[in-house]
Amino acid sequence: MRREELIIKPLVIIGAGGFGREVAWLVSDINNALSKPQWDILGFVDDSVVETAEGYSVLGGIDWLNKHAASFFVVCAIGNPSTRKTVIDSISSSSISFGTLIHPSVKMSKYVTVLEGSIICSDTIITTNVKIGRHCILNLGTRIGHDSVLDDYSSLMPGVNIAGDVVLGKGSYLGLNASVINKVRVGDWTTVGAGATVVSDLPEKCVAVGIPAKPIKFVS
Repeated sequence: MRREELIIKPLVIIGAGGFGREVAWLVSDINNALSKPQWDILGFVDDSVVETAEGYSVLGGIDWLNKHAASFFVVCAIGNPSTRKTVIDSISSSSISFGTLIHPSVKMSKYVTVLEGSIICSDTIITTNVKIGRHCILNLGTRIGHDSVLDDYSSLMPGVNIAGDVVLGKGSYLGLNASVINKVRVGDWTTVGAGATVVSDLPEKCVAVGIPAKPIKFVS
């Protein structure tokens, strides 16, 4: 498809907090990189915010989204994986589609798969044969090595480094500048603290911190 044939797609961002507003900036960069904009931000959906510092419209809460849903696209810009899943599961309208946002500065091979609803922020590098699931967040400057798999709702904060052959379970959360060495699995719904280094498999539903990262508690 030639650039001039791109269709402008209406977009609603769920979550008008700090990351949501950063996603709006990401969308602006995508549009500016093309000869014709790809996305038209209709506004935010948020149950607790009524206005943003940047002047974007807050359309209402999830009830508004389900009531007024038309043929537009939605992304969920909520960093907490379990909250993100709960919000997405509450969307009942069948007319909504989930967008996929990839910043134009992202470097990745043609052998990378990114599923619907995922958001990949600027300066991220993804090498080859990497699979990224639905509704994942890869924040600023993340690095993903070969043959790794990120299951649905995974969240990687800025500066996270993932080596090759890593599996991140569903809903895993890696804090700022965390690292995972090669051939390690992080269990479903496990949180890895900021700056931690994962050198061996972690079980599901735990919080792990330190170098090397070790579970300090389990969550239900």
